[in-house]
Amino acid sequence: MVVVSGMAAIAMVPGAAHSAAAGGGDTGGTVTVGVGDGGSSGGGPGGASGGGSVSGGGNGGGTGGTGWICTYVKLVLNDGGGIAPGGATPGSWYSVTCTNQITGSSVTQTEWIPDQAPTSAPAVDPYSVALQAERSMVLPRPTVQFNPSGTAVVNLPTWLWIDPATWHPHTVTASVGSVSATAVAVPEMVTWSMGDGDTVSCAGPGIPFDTGRPASSQVTGCAYSYPISSAGQPTSDGIPDHGSFTVQAVVTWSVTWSAQGAPGGGVLPSLTTSTAALLRVEQVQSVNSDLASASPPTPQLQETAQ
Repeated sequence: MVVVSGMAAIAMVPGAAHSAAAGGGDTGGTVTVGVGDGGSSGGGPGGASGGGSVSGGGNGGGTGGTGWICTYVKLVLNDGGGIAPGGATPGSWYSVTCTNQITGSSVTQTEWIPDQAPTSAPAVDPYSVALQAERSMVLPRPTVQFNPSGTAVVNLPTWLWIDPATWHPHTVTASVGSVSATAVAVPEMVTWSMGDGDTVSCAGPGIPFDTGRPASSQVTGCAYSYPISSAGQPTSDGIPDHGSFTVQAVVTWSVTWSAQGAPGGGVLPSLTTSTAALLRVEQVQSVNSDLASASPPTPQLQETAQ
């Protein structure tokens, strides 16, 4: 028999398996757990505070049948200067009484149970939060515009632009706990796939053509001249001459991010938005404006475009 500060500790009989993890506290308490009846150790509550009780059934992680119930009573008066077997480990002395619910037999012993370290919340990765913000972005699709708007003409520059109202940064913020990340998407360029195998890259949305002004007074840096017509391309009415090129505008967005509540910031993967439209391109033949004139004939377009 071992005596600890006046409390008797009776050795446990083989087969009464028990265990518990205790937390700190200034008051006595009881922890009740179900343990195995088969002689293997292990099992018990995840943690016990000094002022409450936790109950559980089952075999507590051991093997064999069920039937033992162990009660852990914290011995507050013995905590001062208490040293765990093998070294100074924070914890408390407990009086452990195990009762066999089948036979009614009961045994008691005193155990030092280390305090369980408090679990800390996993650290939040601000970059992952920034990716969540980026994935939640809803960016506008480009609205494709041409001039000539209905039918383009071979070797005549076709103006290209998208709605300039969509050409501005878009911002989204995501939060996880106390960490927030803000993603900012900025439009960088428009890549036009003209449908005949050529592409045009424009640094901005393009300049809308103003039908109320003379064409000679307007300039754009985003245009394309088709070298061939769209005759023979897919058509909805089955007439070969009514074929159209499929023109696709792709806007590339650069994305950056910054964090609040945690260090971080930088560049995220770029995003793209796109829209496709059909454009018919015709070959316009020239005619002589004055067959009787002795001067060289002047070619004129049968169809003009703004």
